[in-house]
Amino acid sequence: MIKLKDLIVEKIAHSKKSLEWVSLDYIPMSPKVMKQIMGDVPITVFHNLNPDSIKNKLSKVIGKKKSISSYTTDTEGHLSSGGGVQTDGGIILEVEGKVLVAGTEDLGSVPDESGRRWIHPSTFGKIVGMKQFEGGGGGIYWRKHLYNMDKKLEDILWRYKTSLMKSPTDSAEDNARFPDYTNKQKADLIKRYINASNKFLLKMKKTIKKSFMNNVNNPKITKFMSSYGYNELLVYDVQVKDAYIVLDYIGDPNDFEATEKTLKEIQKGLKPFVKGKIYQGFADGAKKFIKQRGGKV
Repeated sequence: MIKLKDLIVEKIAHSKKSLEWVSLDYIPMSPKVMKQIMGDVPITVFHNLNPDSIKNKLSKVIGKKKSISSYTTDTEGHLSSGGGVQTDGGIILEVEGKVLVAGTEDLGSVPDESGRRWIHPSTFGKIVGMKQFEGGGGGIYWRKHLYNMDKKLEDILWRYKTSLMKSPTDSAEDNARFPDYTNKQKADLIKRYINASNKFLLKMKKTIKKSFMNNVNNPKITKFMSSYGYNELLVYDVQVKDAYIVLDYIGDPNDFEATEKTLKEIQKGLKPFVKGKIYQGFADGAKKFIKQRGGKV
C-alpha cells in the first residue's frame, strides 16, 4: 500500500503531474503491484534512443524500478532500422528487464518520477479483453470500480475537479464551497486513487496475467490506437546486453570527421552501461542485429 507520508514529501511538480493522470482517469501500473500479479517475468527486448538520451535518461533507469518502453516485433520497419518514436533514434539497445505491461501496440503510456506508468482505461481494456473499458466511456467505468474500492474517493475527486473549475469572477460563496486543495489534500487524493487502483488490479490478477503472458509469449500487432506497427512492452530493472549504432541516423554523409567524432562520443557514453558489445553499421544491419537476438522485423 502506498503511504501518505511518501506523497506529502514529494515535490509539488510531481504531485501536479500525478494529479493530471488522476484527473484524466488513467490507471497506474507500478512494479510493486505488477510483481504481485505477474511475478518476475524476465524478457529480452529492444529499446531505441538518441545520443542525448544516453546521459540524460539511460543512466536513470539501469537496474531501477523506473520503466522504459521497448518492443520485440516491428512490422513497419521504422524502429528496426533505428528510428525512434519520441526522439530521432540512432541507437538500438538489446535490453534485459522484467515485464511491467505487455501490449500489442503503442500503449500511449506516461511515466511519473516513482517508476509508475499510467495508461488509459481504453488501452487497458483492449489488452485484457474487457470491452467495458473501451471507448469514450472507459474512464467512467473505471471510476465506478474505484469508488467501490474506496467509498470516500468519489466525493474527494469530485471536489478536487470542481475546485479547478473556479474563476476569478466566481462569488465568495462559491469559492468558500470549493476551496483550493492543499498539498496535503492532493497527496491524500493521489494515495487513495492509487490504493484503490491497486486493489482492482490485484482483484483482476488472473485476467491480467493471462493477457500479459500471452502478449509476451505470442507477440502480435494490433492497430487500435496507432499505425506504428510494433508491440510495446514496458520493462523495469533493465540491463543493456548489446548496442547497435545506426550510422544512417547519427552520421553526416558530407562530413566524415564530424561523423567519426559523434561516433566516438556515443561509444564512450554507452560503454559504462553495455555489458556486451557495441556494434555499428547501417540500417540494414540493424534489422539483422534484432533478428539474431530473437526480434521479429
